[in-house]
Amino acid sequence: MQIFIILCLIPLSIDINDLTAQLHLDTGMAYMQQGLLEQAEEEFRQTLELNENYHTAVLGLGMIHAMWQSWDCAADYFRQYIDTCPDDYRGFFELSKLYLDTDKPDSAALMSDSAFIRAPTNPDIWLQSGRACLQLGEMDSAEMWFSKGIQSQGSTGPESLVLLASVYRRTSRGAEAREALLPAVEAGHAPACWELARVYLGWEDYLRAGDAISRYLMLSPEGYYADSALLVLEELGESGAYIP
Repeated sequence: MQIFIILCLIPLSIDINDLTAQLHLDTGMAYMQQGLLEQAEEEFRQTLELNENYHTAVLGLGMIHAMWQSWDCAADYFRQYIDTCPDDYRGFFELSKLYLDTDKPDSAALMSDSAFIRAPTNPDIWLQSGRACLQLGEMDSAEMWFSKGIQSQGSTGPESLVLLASVYRRTSRGAEAREALLPAVEAGHAPACWELARVYLGWEDYLRAGDAISRYLMLSPEGYYADSALLVLEELGESGAYIP
């Protein structure tokens, strides 16, 4: 009778462990999205202690270490995930981003190609592939990826548009860049304002460049390009080329 009860309880124990592991995994993902990386790391480790087959926790650990810029450790986790889940694009995608962040665009392009093979309709991969090509100086390929990306209705569309305009600017097609950027600028997309300013600077149209920079700083005073924008605006003001 006791053996029968034990045999009945074993599957229940396994189910509880699985449910608990899933709970830790979900909690870890939520913490990571909130930027609570130490708490997320602990949740992922508890997930793997309960069930080592929850491989997404390995991916999560890699993403956390990438955010900490612990590049070698992050790469090890991503490779481990790729080894265990070779059909999932996410390991290749995250490793591609890591390579791009560490100035290895050749490797980034290879990994994004591998991700694309596994998820050819994912706009995030199109954007990543374009960014790798842009860093490699492969403008035709970058233009193809960004042109594909602007067709997406998701969050990658605006970034693809700005990067496509940067390709136009770098290939002496400033008028096309301006035409592409103006609707995004009117819609209040700050990175488009900065890219438009760079177009005008290339034309030595300092008045409109200054206006575009001022608009960028108004929309995104602590944005990624804010320091550069302030420096350029100060230089224009000191030279007398731009008077607010």
